[in-house]
Amino acid sequence: MENHPAEINSVEGNSDSTTRSKDGFRSDIQAMRALAVLLVLMYHTHLPGAHAGFLGVDVFFVISGFVITNVLLKERRSTRGTSLLDFYGRRIRRILPAATVVIIATIFATYHWLSFISGAQAANDAKWVAAFLGNFHFASLGTNYFTASQPPSTLQQFWSLAVEEQFYLVWPLLFIGASLLSKRFRLETVLVPTLVVIIGLSMWWSIHETTVNQTVAFFSPFTRAWELALGALLAVTAPWMKALPPNLGRVLRGVGLIGILGSAWFLTAASVWPGGNSILPVLATGAMVAGGSVLADSGFGVITNFKPVQWIGLISYSLYLVHWPIVTIATEYSFSKLPWHSNVELAILSIVVAAIMYVVVERPIRNLHLLVERRWQTYALGVALIGLTYGVIYWHLRNFGA
Repeated sequence: MENHPAEINSVEGNSDSTTRSKDGFRSDIQAMRALAVLLVLMYHTHLPGAHAGFLGVDVFFVISGFVITNVLLKERRSTRGTSLLDFYGRRIRRILPAATVVIIATIFATYHWLSFISGAQAANDAKWVAAFLGNFHFASLGTNYFTASQPPSTLQQFWSLAVEEQFYLVWPLLFIGASLLSKRFRLETVLVPTLVVIIGLSMWWSIHETTVNQTVAFFSPFTRAWELALGALLAVTAPWMKALPPNLGRVLRGVGLIGILGSAWFLTAASVWPGGNSILPVLATGAMVAGGSVLADSGFGVITNFKPVQWIGLISYSLYLVHWPIVTIATEYSFSKLPWHSNVELAILSIVVAAIMYVVVERPIRNLHLLVERRWQTYALGVALIGLTYGVIYWHLRNFGA
């Protein structure tokens, strides 16, 4: 899941709070990323305590909508404008390098450790994944995330990244449209009702579509848009929350955490998802985010500022990307159910590989001065990475069969 760069984890707020630094960095958001990715990791490695750990993705969606909208708001306040080229330039530097490495490495690994048939499937899936259309592709294949009748794609985790990027094709345009109307009305006056409408319609569609076609509902950006929009709404209304009673922040944070952990424990893979079952954990995530806006230091500082927690949050994007092919390839390669200690080893291996990915790929490219200062070179990098990915896909399919 994206939404993990330090540059978009900075939100405006009181600098004297223990969970906000002077530049607006919110360690509680970073800790929530850690919670989300660990829930997903525990679910996929069948570790106890996360029967519905897949809802970590929904937690990510809310966080992503919150931090990205804060970026747009901060730019609007400082420059009185919104640059789409700069916005998507940041996305390229943040998303594509790690994604490219994982896609290419996964194709090679699938061919090497599994079979030519599985490798060809991964290469074919990569054609859609690399274009951020993986969610539509997996939905069209009738992929069942919970009860697959055949081994899942080793690139299936990219579906959620596609949902986010599809949302970010639309949301900045709506934000700019609202900004134009702000010449007559306050920006917040336009954004709030817009987001409320998106939340209402998308939530309704999520409930309806899940009862009609759960597979399509699971992968659809229309059923997930309300989760990202809720995060965006929390970003827009964050300044107003500072006037609320401080104790409310503590209550929201506590209730939100209980809601997420309780949902992960009591819900299971048999629960109909997303639909109505997703409402509680999504609202609980919103409560935690809002609680941090009301009062960042709300009794969670010892946990949120714990260095291992912050570190997991920092590498959460890479960890989300790399854990799935590691787990799925190892599981299919074994031809039998893995023992619990093997699952623990896979979880640890995923964290180690993610840390390497962050240090070697994510951080250096995201902060590379040459790319940050020269926008055209960022876009040239994006074209080169996409071209490289499709070159590898074409080579594999041509030499090993489609």
